[in-house]
Amino acid sequence: MSAEDKNIAYFDKGTGWNLCCKQATYLLLKKEEQQQLSFKEETALKFHMSICKLCRAFKIQSAMMNDAIKQSLSQMVLLPHADKDNLKTLINNNLNKS
Repeated sequence: MSAEDKNIAYFDKGTGWNLCCKQATYLLLKKEEQQQLSFKEETALKFHMSICKLCRAFKIQSAMMNDAIKQSLSQMVLLPHADKDNLKTLINNNLNKS
């Protein structure tokens, strides 16, 4: 059973208002991936976040990591095709010398 199936089964029971931290972090990550949460999931997550300082810290740390990754990806330099070929040639020549 996949994580999504377990999540659906948990909320379909009718008692899915009291989340454990594992379920809360799953919903936080699902929300970060721009997936829509159901009303019940959103409400249960808000309730859990209001009482759990560890999950609040996880949310902050996860957002910081996502921002750092986005920033590092935006600063990547793309090399022209000719420069890539020159680097490949240099690498291959140095490997052949060894």
